Amino acid sequence: GLDYTVAHYGILTKEAVLDATLCFVKDGNNAWESGDVGGFECYIAADDEDDEAAAAADEYDEEDDTELLSVAASNNTLSLVYRDPGTMRFVKYVGCRAPSSRWDISMEYQLPPDDEDDGNDNDDDDNNEQGMDGMDS
Repeated sequence: GLDYTVAHYGILTKEAVLDATLCFVKDGNNAWESGDVGGFECYIAADDEDDEAAAAADEYDEEDDTELLSVAASNNTLSLVYRDPGTMRFVKYVGCRAPSSRWDISMEYQLPPDDEDDGNDNDDDDNNEQGMDGMDS
């Protein structure tokens, strides 16, 4: 097989999301941590290209500078990753030398949009602190 996975613009996020992935693998000889057997979850930034035909043929390249995060497979591990808009997520092809298959339970949570900071947050905190100081024990 080929030693790459296709990352295409169909998996590009348009809104911020929280990825929750529970991973199950058979641990073995630090093979998963090295990344040599694949199976890691990878987050990359999308290129600013308008040519969709070229974008669909993009390949993951270890030398590419668009990689933002790489999470190695590990048994019974939950990873939580906040994914910004314009970020792609995929799992690298699991090679034949991997100690086992990879099983995931994955969820994607939609997050509410960020509100502009209007400076009122500090007033609320001050009021709560004053209320706590005046409480009888």
